Amino acid sequence: MKKINRNAFAEKMIHRYLLETYYLDKKERKNLVPKRLQSKMSDLNLVVPEDSKSFDGYRADFSLYFKGDKRLYPVEVKWKSSDLKKSNQLQALADNDGFLVSFDEPTIEGVEYAVINKDHFQNWLIRRVELLFEESLSEKVEIKQGSGKWIVILRSKHALNNFSKMEGMMGNTSKRFWAFKNSLFVMKNLLNLKKGDEMIFLFIKTTHPEGSAMIPSSNNQFELYKACFSKITEPYYMELEGDKSTFFEGNDIPAISERRWPHFFNFDIYEEHNFEPSVFVKRRNMEKDLKTRIANSANQGGVLESITDLQLQEIKSIIRTIKTS
Repeated sequence: MKKINRNAFAEKMIHRYLLETYYLDKKERKNLVPKRLQSKMSDLNLVVPEDSKSFDGYRADFSLYFKGDKRLYPVEVKWKSSDLKKSNQLQALADNDGFLVSFDEPTIEGVEYAVINKDHFQNWLIRRVELLFEESLSEKVEIKQGSGKWIVILRSKHALNNFSKMEGMMGNTSKRFWAFKNSLFVMKNLLNLKKGDEMIFLFIKTTHPEGSAMIPSSNNQFELYKACFSKITEPYYMELEGDKSTFFEGNDIPAISERRWPHFFNFDIYEEHNFEPSVFVKRRNMEKDLKTRIANSANQGGVLESITDLQLQEIKSIIRTIKTS
């Protein structure tokens, strides 16, 4: 008898579910840690997949880092608890306040655990299946263009200086990297970023009455210094070691549990416009939704905001028209 393989999903699927739930679902994530850690979840700062820190040759599936706590808490993930058998894994979890996450309650003594709610997992999978398919396909087949379109509005000279510093660090290539400050708003969008997606960076300045924050409904002009059209080459990863990991952190390098800029992605620039002197962009003829998305990106500290293909083409047209005027 030749049976078909009924295990259509790899364990990495659970990893992705946990990553997104820990970061984005403030209610359900408390159910995915033991009771002793539930009160700490409001201080969760980083969820690190396959952390480089190992315990006698064992590397956990995840490490949880909490604000104000320099320790890491290892997490082991299994479909069923009985798959956790290796003595070094069991010992590492027991010795380092770690725990197991699975779909059933374990019978193993000495290891704390959390049980995945099957219905919650199934609903998450239904919502995310299209994105997961696109990501899986892009890992196996070269994708020239993703379906996502994004805009990043950076208003500070510090951001422009950091971008120039980053370009100098990468040398005479089109390859670039960037990172966003750790926040729920960032992760909601960053976890939807895909290989081949298009992203536009605009480096701008606004004046009164938009000195501290952009007004979504405003028709005021903004000052434009630089525009970059790019394609995503590596959608999302964490960088916690080496010079790149602390590139955005400043002179005082914090402990991993206190990192503010850990969420990276890579991109290639295919078109770049530098305006010296700067130019002014009119918002009067922009559609309301595009103006809102520009303001959202700027007001959240220069993070990625999704836009439509028509909005992307509109921004490109504006930039290219200014360039030739």
